[in-house]
Amino acid sequence: GGSKSAFLKLEVISGSQKGLEVSFGGDYPDTVLVGREPSSSTAKALKDSAKLALTQDDSVSSIHAKFVISSKKNLHSVRVTDMSSSFNDETLVNGTRLAAGKSRQAFVGDKITVGRSILQVKRV
Repeated sequence: GGSKSAFLKLEVISGSQKGLEVSFGGDYPDTVLVGREPSSSTAKALKDSAKLALTQDDSVSSIHAKFVISSKKNLHSVRVTDMSSSFNDETLVNGTRLAAGKSRQAFVGDKITVGRSILQVKRV
Protein backbone atom coordinates (compact mmCIF):
# COMPACT_ATOMS: atom_id res chain seq x y z
CA GLY A 1 0.00 0.00 0.00
CA GLY A 2 0.93 3.67 0.07
CA SER A 3 3.40 4.86 2.62
CA LYS A 4 1.84 6.33 5.72
CA SER A 5 2.94 9.70 6.93
CA ALA A 6 3.05 10.98 10.49
CA PHE A 7 3.46 14.51 11.83
CA LEU A 8 5.57 13.88 14.91
CA LYS A 9 7.47 11.18 16.67
CA LEU A 10 8.27 10.55 20.28
CA GLU A 11 11.83 9.30 20.72
CA VAL A 12 13.53 7.94 23.82
CA ILE A 13 16.72 10.03 24.00
CA SER A 14 17.93 8.85 27.41
CA GLY A 15 17.31 5.76 29.52
CA SER A 16 17.41 1.98 29.21
CA GLN A 17 15.58 1.98 25.89
CA LYS A 18 17.30 4.88 24.16
CA GLY A 19 16.53 4.96 20.45
CA LEU A 20 13.00 3.58 20.78
CA GLU A 21 10.50 5.76 18.94
CA VAL A 22 6.87 5.92 17.91
CA SER A 23 5.21 8.05 15.22
CA PHE A 24 1.85 9.75 15.61
CA GLY A 25 -0.53 12.16 13.90
CA GLY A 26 -1.38 12.14 10.20
CA ASP A 27 -2.08 8.58 9.05
CA TYR A 28 -1.10 7.28 12.47
CA PRO A 29 -3.15 7.42 15.69
CA ASP A 30 -3.30 10.85 17.36
CA THR A 31 -2.71 9.32 20.79
CA VAL A 32 0.37 7.61 22.19
CA LEU A 33 0.31 5.75 25.50
CA VAL A 34 3.64 5.47 27.27
CA GLY A 35 4.23 3.01 30.07
CA ARG A 36 5.67 -0.32 31.11
CA GLU A 37 2.59 -2.20 29.87
CA PRO A 38 0.75 0.21 27.58
CA SER A 39 -1.19 -2.69 26.04
CA SER A 40 -2.70 -3.69 29.38
CA SER A 41 -6.44 -3.79 30.02
CA THR A 42 -6.76 -0.11 30.92
CA ALA A 43 -5.27 0.81 27.57
CA LYS A 44 -7.72 -1.32 25.63
CA ALA A 45 -10.32 1.37 26.24
CA LEU A 46 -8.11 3.66 24.16
CA LYS A 47 -8.00 1.36 21.15
CA ASP A 48 -6.86 3.82 18.55
CA SER A 49 -3.58 4.69 20.12
CA ALA A 50 0.06 3.98 19.41
CA LYS A 51 2.04 2.39 22.24
CA LEU A 52 5.52 3.10 23.53
CA ALA A 53 6.44 0.31 25.95
CA LEU A 54 9.25 1.15 28.38
CA THR A 55 9.46 -2.43 29.61
CA GLN A 56 12.96 -2.06 31.06
CA ASP A 57 12.25 1.03 33.18
CA ASP A 58 10.98 -0.18 36.54
CA SER A 59 10.21 3.36 37.66
CA VAL A 60 7.48 3.68 35.02
CA SER A 61 3.83 2.87 35.79
CA SER A 62 2.05 0.34 33.57
CA ILE A 63 0.36 3.28 31.88
CA HIS A 64 2.37 6.34 32.75
CA ALA A 65 1.47 9.15 30.38
CA LYS A 66 -0.76 9.92 27.44
CA PHE A 67 0.36 12.09 24.53
CA VAL A 68 -2.29 13.54 22.22
CA ILE A 69 -1.27 15.51 19.14
CA SER A 70 -3.12 18.65 18.16
CA SER A 71 -2.47 20.26 14.82
CA LYS A 72 -3.36 23.77 13.76
CA LYS A 73 -2.34 24.35 10.16
CA ASN A 74 1.29 23.31 10.16
CA LEU A 75 1.89 23.77 13.85
CA HIS A 76 1.81 20.58 15.86
CA SER A 77 1.84 20.39 19.61
CA VAL A 78 1.25 17.58 22.05
CA ARG A 79 -0.91 17.50 25.15
CA VAL A 80 0.87 15.41 27.77
CA THR A 81 -1.30 13.96 30.54
CA ASP A 82 0.16 12.26 33.59
CA MET A 83 -1.55 8.91 34.24
CA SER A 84 0.99 7.39 36.60
CA SER A 85 -0.38 5.72 39.66
CA SER A 86 2.35 6.44 42.13
CA PHE A 87 3.58 9.71 43.51
CA ASN A 88 7.29 8.92 42.94
CA ASP A 89 6.96 8.19 39.25
CA GLU A 90 6.11 11.63 38.06
CA THR A 91 5.94 12.96 34.55
CA LEU A 92 7.95 16.10 33.77
CA VAL A 93 7.69 18.41 30.79
CA ASN A 94 10.97 20.34 30.34
CA GLY A 95 11.76 19.67 33.99
CA THR A 96 8.41 20.94 35.29
CA ARG A 97 6.42 18.35 37.12
CA LEU A 98 2.88 17.50 36.04
CA ALA A 99 0.38 16.96 38.81
CA ALA A 100 -1.35 13.57 38.56
CA GLY A 101 -4.14 13.68 36.04
CA LYS A 102 -3.13 17.13 34.80
CA SER A 103 -1.95 17.93 31.32
CA ARG A 104 0.41 20.39 29.70
CA GLN A 105 1.31 21.36 26.13
CA ALA A 106 4.63 20.22 24.74
CA PHE A 107 6.16 21.34 21.47
CA VAL A 108 8.74 20.00 19.02
CA GLY A 109 12.08 19.78 20.82
CA ASP A 110 10.54 19.58 24.28
CA LYS A 111 11.75 16.86 26.62
CA ILE A 112 9.38 14.78 28.68
CA THR A 113 10.69 12.71 31.57
CA VAL A 114 8.81 9.48 32.28
CA GLY A 115 10.30 7.45 35.12
CA ARG A 116 14.04 7.28 34.37
CA SER A 117 13.57 7.75 30.65
CA ILE A 118 13.61 11.03 28.73
CA LEU A 119 11.49 11.34 25.60
CA GLN A 120 11.70 14.09 23.03
CA VAL A 121 9.05 15.34 20.64
CA LYS A 122 10.51 15.46 17.12
CA ARG A 123 9.30 16.17 13.62
CA VAL A 124 9.18 13.12 11.41
